[in-house]
Amino acid sequence: MGENKNIVLGELEKLALIAESCQSIFSGKGTIVFELPIGEYTSVINHFREIDRHHKQFTIDISGTQFHFILTEVEK
Repeated sequence: MGENKNIVLGELEKLALIAESCQSIFSGKGTIVFELPIGEYTSVINHFREIDRHHKQFTIDISGTQFHFILTEVEK
């Protein structure tokens, strides 16, 4: 039986792969920062129930790697 190589990974699965890759390169703790526009920020934050949506940043931990998301604001 052949393997399906067209697997579509979601955002969280991709972050887990990034965390795993970082941990295979370095032995220390890793922190990754993303500065995102409102659309992408909202897309990421909607994956989580326990996050206060009134703040302009949040952090999640995936297997010991910190992912810090910051909402970038467009100046008017």
